[in-house]
Amino acid sequence: MKTIFTVLLLLFLILVLIQDLKSRTIHILLPILIFCVSVYISKYFDKVQLNNLIINVVFFISTIIILSLYMSIKNKQFLNPFQNYFGFGDFLFYLSITPLFFIKNYILFFIFSMIFAIAIQKGFKKFINQDNIPLAGLSALFLVFVLAIDLFLGFSKITLI
Repeated sequence: MKTIFTVLLLLFLILVLIQDLKSRTIHILLPILIFCVSVYISKYFDKVQLNNLIINVVFFISTIIILSLYMSIKNKQFLNPFQNYFGFGDFLFYLSITPLFFIKNYILFFIFSMIFAIAIQKGFKKFINQDNIPLAGLSALFLVFVLAIDLFLGFSKITLI
């Protein structure tokens, strides 16, 4: 049963990639589905998992708040991060994957997925005509790679699956 939900998760991640590359938006239902499947397949959902989820969410929201404050102070006016730096779909995507990681691995995934997205954007600049980065889509692709590594290792080392 867990294998079916893992395949569903991979399918949803691929849909995020396709939608974000094509239109730079993702359907709001995809992060909801990813979250639900992630909760189900991250072994079990007990008090430890709930605490872990809350810590990941607090880390991510704190990061967005600090980014907003920094950019607002730098530009001497309030800047909405969702209009200037970070899409709402990106925000929902990163929240939806919080059940998949312990905090240390979530932070590492967050940082490396950003680096991966920037590197892909820069590497394919000739083929990509837009300046904005499809962060949710490229992060979903990076997560597919991370999940594949975990699945091929035979035991969970990076994610909680």
